[in-house]
Amino acid sequence: MTPIEALQSVVEALGGQTALARALSQQTGRSVRQQHIWNWLNRDGGIPPAYAPLIVKLCEKRGLHITCALLCPAFYPDA
Repeated sequence: MTPIEALQSVVEALGGQTALARALSQQTGRSVRQQHIWNWLNRDGGIPPAYAPLIVKLCEKRGLHITCALLCPAFYPDA
């Protein structure tokens, strides 16, 4: 699974790009918008590494097995 495929799985599991952005905003206190998620999927080639642990926690709450290594393999080698 590529990092983009992993992120797409997260987006689908959480109910869309807006839902993921809202959940990340609540966790971080920062304004994460749907456009950020779209950019990660379509322009940036993945998520900023700092968001990987937060996304993993969101996935665990929903029973989805995604790891930091799947989301950002360059920053989180197989752990």
